[in-house]
Amino acid sequence: MRVSRAFLLLLLVFSVFACKSEPPKVPENISQAELIQRAQEAFDNSDYELAIYYYQTLLDRYGNDMEARATSEYEIAHIYFLQGNYKKAEELFNKIISYYDGEQAASLPAWIKVLSVRQLKESIEKQAQLEKEQTNKQ
Repeated sequence: MRVSRAFLLLLLVFSVFACKSEPPKVPENISQAELIQRAQEAFDNSDYELAIYYYQTLLDRYGNDMEARATSEYEIAHIYFLQGNYKKAEELFNKIISYYDGEQAASLPAWIKVLSVRQLKESIEKQAQLEKEQTNKQ
């Protein structure tokens, strides 16, 4: 009976790792809009890592476009926030907000700043709450 249990465990482990796949190849000529669409579809399917992959690809390819940069970084920060990674989210939200202090501010969508400020505040509050809970456990 031990052999069959070990075999089943090995089969289960293999099947889990076999399901892990590389991120899809992104065509070189894909537009910003298509990358955002793919990222949103991944996000809607709760595949946050794939969504981050698409947003990072957008940053890598179109990062000189400040609107694309701010949008991508906001969406990545939002995912970090949802995952409970408040410190990483806080860093990105602060970076995004700083864009609105520069000369490019007029060309950036206001919604990104509004939501970044709101989620930055929530991130700080949640991080403080987590730290307080950890302190109380000690």
